[in-house]
Amino acid sequence: MNMCIPDEINEIEFVVIDDRSEDRTKEIAESTGVKVISKNFRGDYVSAISETVAFGVENTKGCLILKCDADVQNIPKNALKKLYIHLSDDIRRVSSEVITKTRQKNPLLDLIFFLRYLNFKVSLTRESRGAFTLFERRTVHEVGGFDKTKPTWDTAFDQRIKAKGWKVKLVGDVIVTEKRNFTIKQLINHQIRSGKSRRKLGVGFYRTLAHSIFRLRLFVVWGYISEVWNERKRESRVRF
Repeated sequence: MNMCIPDEINEIEFVVIDDRSEDRTKEIAESTGVKVISKNFRGDYVSAISETVAFGVENTKGCLILKCDADVQNIPKNALKKLYIHLSDDIRRVSSEVITKTRQKNPLLDLIFFLRYLNFKVSLTRESRGAFTLFERRTVHEVGGFDKTKPTWDTAFDQRIKAKGWKVKLVGDVIVTEKRNFTIKQLINHQIRSGKSRRKLGVGFYRTLAHSIFRLRLFVVWGYISEVWNERKRESRVRF
């Protein structure tokens, strides 16, 4: 993380939010000298990640918040400065591009992720990402915090930002790598959950269909349709 901080910035607080981990996360983080805050509960947020982000914001003090996922690596030098210059009264959240790779070096999955990245590069609607992102604390307060009822923190946060007439931006010259322990089955389940989340966030079907096809995430639309079906079943039970 030190690589992404400009030399001229002296006052900075590194914080790791340890959300009920069962491995050596806390021990490893503390060995580097960073502050570790343990979150030992599960509250009323629909999304555990949203709850963790909100918990982190509540338990830190800085006016600028750089949120970095634990699986992010290869952060460019001075990435914070490169993101910060794009923040303004009009643009309230900025993020890097993200290249996903597997920790186990699965050639097939790495190829799929690489093709998705190339596809994302030429997409006409390049959405801001949540893995490595910068925003101001005042923005969180001005939009009323993070939405407890939505399944993803970043998309829901962006919806509140846009509702205020502001913008979010993906900064193409800042690229980080995230390494995940993925199998084909986990990838499919992840896409299905993403599709369900898009439905719950109010994203339209045709937009989701286009996303699923052009982003090579074919099971996203399946998750979306399954959530529509579940909604109708719930409505039928209520009527009868």
